[in-house]
Order: sequence, then structure tokens, then C-alpha cells
Amino acid sequence: MTPAQKDDGSSGYGQGYAYFGMALNFTIAILLFGAGGWFLDGWVHTLPLFTIIGAFVGGFAGFMSIYYRVKRDTAARGGAGRRTGGE
Repeated sequence: MTPAQKDDGSSGYGQGYAYFGMALNFTIAILLFGAGGWFLDGWVHTLPLFTIIGAFVGGFAGFMSIYYRVKRDTAARGGAGRRTGGE
């Protein structure tokens, strides 16, 4: 068994923290963009409009952050874990 094949379980904690960080990043993006919309609503006097738009923009930004992170991590592993037809 090579060292790359040996799994002592310690890598699971690091991966778990990485996923927690992505979830936290997603949540903070929604809250920050929503808060920015809320402040803009208070300034322009259009109460829920920019808050809702900001929350959706934050959700999209957070989702794209997760998407590109997963895409980068998958490419770094050489596409491991992806299914191809016929295998």
C-alpha cells in the first residue's frame, strides 16, 4: 500500500472544514449583499426592493464561489470521481 492510498482519517476533518468554510462564505455573501440592499433602500426609500435584489445577487455570488471552488478542486485531482460512459 502506498502512502497515497493509506487513509488514516485525518484528511476527512480538513475536507469537512473546507465545506464548512464554503457554506459560511455562501451565507456571508447573502447577508452582506442583503445588508447593502437594505442600506440602499433606506437611502432611496424603496424599502424591500434592493434588499431582495441584494439577497439574490449575494446568493448567486456565493453559489458561483462554490461552483468555481469545486471545479478547481476537481481539476486539481485530475477529474477523479467523475463518471465517464462505459467504465
